[in-house]
Amino acid sequence: MELINFIFKSFWTYFGFAILLGMVLNFLLQLWNRFWRHKNIRKHGYPPQHCDADGDFESNIKFTNNK
Repeated sequence: MELINFIFKSFWTYFGFAILLGMVLNFLLQLWNRFWRHKNIRKHGYPPQHCDADGDFESNIKFTNNK
């Protein structure tokens, strides 16, 4: 209860706490994202078949919608 009273004591403490909480949540979400990216690349390899070595689309692919 004291923590909540401290956080809502003024706008700037609330603002600082919100930024700090956002940074922690962003870090945890990026960690989760990188974990699943690692598993996907480990399973399927990189780059995918339709990309060149740096991840750009290959220029020799024929798209069916182009005229």
